[in-house]
This record gives sequence, structure tokens and C-alpha cells, in this order.
Amino acid sequence: PLCEWCVSDEQHFSRKERGCADCPTVGRFGILAAALVALAGTAFLSYRALSRIAVKALRRIFGPAVAIRLSQLEARVGFQPKLKIVVSFYQVATTLGPVYGARLHEDFTSWIRVFEFFSFDLLGLTYPDACIGSMRHRLLLAALWPFAVILLGSAAFAAHALTVWLLLWKSSSGRVGGAGGPVSDEGDGEGDGGGDGEGDGGRDGGGMSGTRGVVAVDADGDGIPDRGVVAVDTDGDGIADHIEDVDVIDTDGDGEVTVSELNKHRWRELVRETQSRILYLAILVAYFVLPSVSRSIFKARMCESFGISVFDATARRSYLVADLEVLCRSDDEMYRGLDAYFWAFFVLWPVLVPLVLLGLLLWIRRDVRALRVTRLSRACRFLWRDYNASCHYWELADLYRKLFLASLVLFIQTDDGSSKLLRLIVASVVSALFLTALALVKPFKRFDDFYLACTANLLLACCFISGTVIQLCESADDMCKTLVGFESARGASEFVVVLTVAMLIASLLVVLFKTVSAVRMPTVRLTSSGRPPVLELSPECHFHGFISHCWGTGQDQTHTVVRQLQLLLPGVRIWLDVDNLEDVGRLEESVRDATTFLVFLSAGYFRSFNCRRELYAALASNRPFIPIFEADVAKGGASIEALKAECRENCVEAAPAAYPNYSGPGEMLARVFEEAAPIVWVRVNAFQLVSLKAVVLRMLRHSPYYASRPAELADGVLVPGQAGPVAFSGPVTILVCRDNDG
Repeated sequence: PLCEWCVSDEQHFSRKERGCADCPTVGRFGILAAALVALAGTAFLSYRALSRIAVKALRRIFGPAVAIRLSQLEARVGFQPKLKIVVSFYQVATTLGPVYGARLHEDFTSWIRVFEFFSFDLLGLTYPDACIGSMRHRLLLAALWPFAVILLGSAAFAAHALTVWLLLWKSSSGRVGGAGGPVSDEGDGEGDGGGDGEGDGGRDGGGMSGTRGVVAVDADGDGIPDRGVVAVDTDGDGIADHIEDVDVIDTDGDGEVTVSELNKHRWRELVRETQSRILYLAILVAYFVLPSVSRSIFKARMCESFGISVFDATARRSYLVADLEVLCRSDDEMYRGLDAYFWAFFVLWPVLVPLVLLGLLLWIRRDVRALRVTRLSRACRFLWRDYNASCHYWELADLYRKLFLASLVLFIQTDDGSSKLLRLIVASVVSALFLTALALVKPFKRFDDFYLACTANLLLACCFISGTVIQLCESADDMCKTLVGFESARGASEFVVVLTVAMLIASLLVVLFKTVSAVRMPTVRLTSSGRPPVLELSPECHFHGFISHCWGTGQDQTHTVVRQLQLLLPGVRIWLDVDNLEDVGRLEESVRDATTFLVFLSAGYFRSFNCRRELYAALASNRPFIPIFEADVAKGGASIEALKAECRENCVEAAPAAYPNYSGPGEMLARVFEEAAPIVWVRVNAFQLVSLKAVVLRMLRHSPYYASRPAELADGVLVPGQAGPVAFSGPVTILVCRDNDG
């Protein structure tokens, strides 16, 4: 019925050559497939290695400052969400021809073929369908090759874990640590107090070949080490690759930590980490190949109707587009034999795969919303980390949208839907509705990702509208000119090409803009590793901090503190009245919902009834106090002595409702002023940054994550580009006036 059908089994129809061409050899297919897999694998491994091998090399060549800046660049720009948006756009846009029948003018087909790589259709990109064999063989290969990739990747991860284990086992010798009392590590990998860690077989009590800074820590002072800090050098280059925080090294309670006990723990950790990596790989593969695999499965249902008589216009017959030897009728044996394959793989991919991803997101939803770092949530981070915690499910909504537009829409008019307008109309409506939902929900953490996603969906809707124009123009040239205004379908094709180019340019501009902004915008990093801190929340809390202040004298300063903390510490949640207060009667509940209690001390603070309510609630819930002190009287400040006197005068309630066990002003003074020295709030440039860093450091020390990993905060925090220490270059004379109180 079509001239695109080659009679010989050893040939396939080539649109490029406009005729039948010989099928490539199996060896060529293997080479091309391996090249594509190798290219994708190399890109992925290069991306993963950017913060490890490359950074360590740059640290040696250019110094730690350059290495830290480059390692921070990826996190600030956010390449992952932008890549996902671009890939999703082209995965749908390239289906205009095969799914919707809106084929571009032949002058532009090569342009669209460039973007077919984003479909991740390994078979379609490397080997013609007609050369694979029967339709059953094609369905089997199309549905099962992603599992082969996952199995190969799993084998590679397992081999890597086994190799690391063998290297560590061979290099381990002697005994690690001891029971001689509290031992701590400064987080610098030098094994402070527990040996120099230079691999001398445990001679110093903390050494271990293959590691640096192996330190046993006796946290409770019972003479038995409870945990350890291990700086591990897995590649043997003399630079620690990562820090392991090991709980309960002394498993047999003999007061000594042996290498075998440490190795058993590390083997369990290696197994768990390998499982997490395999799950991450499976999610990655499923996400990228789901639309193309689903569309390949639907080839068993894509039929096209043809007239078979010049005398009877109603006489028509439908054939399978992917295999024109198959007649689309229930009494056709070949067509009927494809039913079992189609429905089995349909349930497997378009149904079960999204349901499994949905189940994973539902399982970790509490951890994600509470910003708790668990092994499972970390393995599933590809699905949720680009969105706000309340919208962590949005990836599934976008996946279903992409799945519908790229494959499920084929259920509409299976016989001749590609030659009709209904699919294009439905796709345009779905794209417009999704764009509306996107604009209302605003699920992305970053505004630039949100704007790029809106742009992609708008351009996609325009592509479907242009596809409708192409269909009209191909049906009749006079209709194209009369109704649309184009001389031919070429004009509509040019418009589609412009839209695809616009999406590419918009993506590149956003990435460029964010890269420039990221270089100029500093954020807080750990001094020990140069990485952003982990903002884990307690299970019962939804905020990292609650900031209490007096409106009359501390409102402006408090807003500045919160906004600056949000810039320096992306993702931090601080309860602020103007942002979060809904019911003043629930202040005590809001205090309990935060991990730390920030007190901004200014004149009149203790005279405020609501401020005292917040203080009593913090005492009752035993929240860590982080006092911030306004010293400038002209800005509403007061001296420490004046604030203490104000506290003694006003914090005198007997058995307040929020804290019936309150013992009087002495308890309040101890928690606010004596437990930790108040942080002086300074407004001027670099001095303000010092105040903010002090606040951040105290918040992190009270977080669940760093409460069990204090060594990571031992060196404090830094902000790239901050002012460093200064010194006079030579002798100076300082003049002092005794009459000047300053």
C-alpha cells in the first residue's frame, strides 16, 4: 500500500536515500549501540567526578579556593533541572511527525533528526526497525533493552564496591583507636588526639594504611569508643576522598576498636551504598527512556487506513505502520499474536514504572518534607530535589504529561489518527492546561527553572498549533493560503524550526545567566570540605529556626537577618511573623515546630507579652537558644546590663501557661545570656557577614545531622570571597586619646 515498503528482508526504507537500502551488519549495530552507551556513560561519570577527581586536581594546580569555587558552581547553577526541562521538551517535540503526522518540510528533516537523540531510543538511533526481524522481536528488544542497561550498571557498581573493599581490606592492619578516654577529631583529617593517621599500622592509636585520620571517639566517657571519624583515601593519591562517620565501632564491647570490626561496618556501608547507586541508576534509566519505550510498544497498535478501490471510496484496509505486512484485523493471525506482547509491555512500562516511582515518592514524602537525609531519599533525589518540599511529587505529574503526549495519545483514532487533527487538538489543550497548573503551583525551588519550564510548555503548545497548520497545508494548498496565510506547508515548518531553536537559545541563556550569577553570589560552605551544609530537620519540626523579636525596636533588623540567611543558606526555613504567622494564638505551637530558637535582643523585648510567650514556649520545649544582640542604641538597641535588668523586671510570671514549671527570672537569664554569649549584630558589609556566619554555625551545631557529626563543623563555616585576615606590612604608630571613650 505504501512506497516505503521494501520487499526484501535484508533491506529497509531510508528516507535519507528516498528508497530501499541494505540493512547494516549486526557488528555495526553493536558498535553504534556501544558508542552511544559509552558516550552517555562518559558524560554521566564526568558529571559525577567533577566534585572529586577534577576538584582534587584543580586544588593541587590552582589552590583550594579555585577548586571550591568550581565545585560550588554546579550546585548554584542547577544544571539538572534545566537538562530535564530541555530533554522533556525535545522528547515530545520530535514526535510531531511519527505520532501526530505533522511532518516537516523535507528541507528541515535533518534539523529534527539532531534532536532525536533526546528520545534515548537506543534501537531507533542505531539500527532500522525493519532490519531487526519480526514485530514480536522488535517489541521484545524495545521493552527489555533498558533492563539490560540497568543490569550492566548494577554489575559495574558491584564490581567497584568489591574492588574498594578488597583494597581497604588489604591495606588494613593493626588496631584502630583505643579505650583511653575521649578522643576527638578537628575535622582536618589529621587524627587529632588519636594518632597522626599516616598509615603506620596503628602505632599511634589512630593510624590505618589506606586511610587518614582514623579516630575513635568516646562520647559518653565510659572508656569504650562509641563512634569514629575516618578520612578515607580510596584511590591512593594521598588526598582523602571522603569522611566516614562510623557509629559504634567497638561492637564486641571489649574496649578496643579492631580493624576487623571497622571493616565489617564499612562492608555493610558499601553494600548499602551500592544498593542506593543501583536504585539511582534504575530511576535515571526509567525516567529518560520511558517515553520512547512506550512509543515503541505502541507500534503494535499504530495502524494506517488505505483505500483499496478507485471505484468504491468506502473500501479501505488498515495496515500496521511499523510492519506493512500485518493487516490490522482481529482475524489476522500476525496482528492477533501481538496482543499479548502489547498488553504485557503496556502494563510493565506506561503503568507499572510510573506507579513504582510514585510509590517511592510516597514512601519518602515525610523525609523530603522534613528535609531529612535518609539513604532512600538520597537514592531518589533525582525525582524530588529540584522542587519545593510540598511539591516533591511534581516530577510524576510532568512524567505523566510527557508520557501522554509522546505515546498514550496514540490511543486516539488508532487507525488514522496521524492523518487527523484530533490528536494535535488534544495535545494543544493538554499543554495549555499543564502550563496553567505550572503557573499556579510554582513547584520549582529556583525561579529560573520555573520560568524555563513555563517557556518550554508554551513553545510546545505553539508547536502543536503549528502542527495543525502543517496538517491543513498538506491537505490542500488553497486552504493553507486561504485559512492560514502560508503559501505552503514550508512556512509552517519554518515556524516549528524557529520554536525549537528558541527553546535551545532560551535554555543556553538561562544557564549562562545563572553561571554568571553563581560566580558572583556567595553562599555558606563548610570550611572542612568546601561543600554546602546539610539542612536536615528534626522529625517533629518543619523549620530550622524560629526568630523572636520586638516589633517596635527589632522588626527591620530581624527581616534583614532572615533575608540574608536565606541568601547565604539556600533552603533554610526560618519562621518569621510576616511570612508565617496565621494565628497569634498558636505562637507556642510555632516555637515547638522549629529546631532552634533565635532571640533578637533589643530595647523593650522582655516587656512584650507575646515575646515572653515565645520565650516560655522555647523553655518548655527545650529548644536551643541563639541570642542576637542589637548594640546600637540609635537603632533600638540597649546594653547587655539594661536588657538583663529588663528581663528581671518583666519575666516574673508565676507558672505561665506555656511553661508551668518556670522557676523565675534566674532561669530565663541563664538560658538567654549565660548559656551562650549573644551574637552582636553589625550592619556594615563584612562585619555583618561575620554575625550571620556565627548564627549559621550555631544553627548547624544544633541540627540533627551535625549533632552526630561535630567534626565536620570543627573548622567553622566560610563564604567564598569573604575578607581574610589582614596585617600591617611594617611598623606602625598608634595614637591614643585618653579623653576619647571610643
